[in-house]
Amino acid sequence: MSLCKVGLPVALDNNDFGRLLPFFVAVCIHTIVSSISSAPLWVKGLSKILPLICLCVFILNHGKDFISQRRRVQRLLLALLFSAAGDVLLLMNNTKIFIVGAAMFALAHCFYTWAFGFEPLNMKAGGVIGVAVMLGLTFLSTCSTIYQVLLLCCYCSLIGLMSWRANAPVLFCSHRPPPRVTGAMGAWLFMVSDFVLATNLLCFTVPFQNLIVMGTYYMAQLFITLGIVKENEKID
Repeated sequence: MSLCKVGLPVALDNNDFGRLLPFFVAVCIHTIVSSISSAPLWVKGLSKILPLICLCVFILNHGKDFISQRRRVQRLLLALLFSAAGDVLLLMNNTKIFIVGAAMFALAHCFYTWAFGFEPLNMKAGGVIGVAVMLGLTFLSTCSTIYQVLLLCCYCSLIGLMSWRANAPVLFCSHRPPPRVTGAMGAWLFMVSDFVLATNLLCFTVPFQNLIVMGTYYMAQLFITLGIVKENEKID
């Protein structure tokens, strides 16, 4: 069975759908919990990282041998764990803790970049991603202090690098492996999620921002996970 029918080019079998069902249930749970203002902070934090835990379980269900023999899958697991740590820290109403949370996501992007690999180089794809990042950074800088701009430059460089490596096997390429296309879609969604989040924090209130940010974020994590896992399933 293929997810082409619902807009995802990578192929999934019935076992994959069953393993991913907890992820979609967890996303629904978080959506409900996040709409309850009186919910305890620990409940919100747990519901927020639950979808990422489900993705980790999805990977672990492939077996010990699959993970131990594939370095890129190991890096993906680390990226998901750092993302989960960042999710929890971003909930805290404290600027210093928020920065630490952003640092966790920066580390996650380093591991995503490492998982995607550095071949092919594809400088044209890097140029496209670079332009997109610069446009977003230029817009956000109009609403930010110098200190915030410096932090944004560091973070945008890392997420831009990650997106470049995800899109290098796809943009301007005649042959586009479905798993790589899926991973590239995830990288773009990640950038959209972070851009909307930053716009809401620094510039102006974005309507339905939580739905947009978390919806694109969870789909980004799902697509990146599927892209890397499915590509590595082909490796003996």
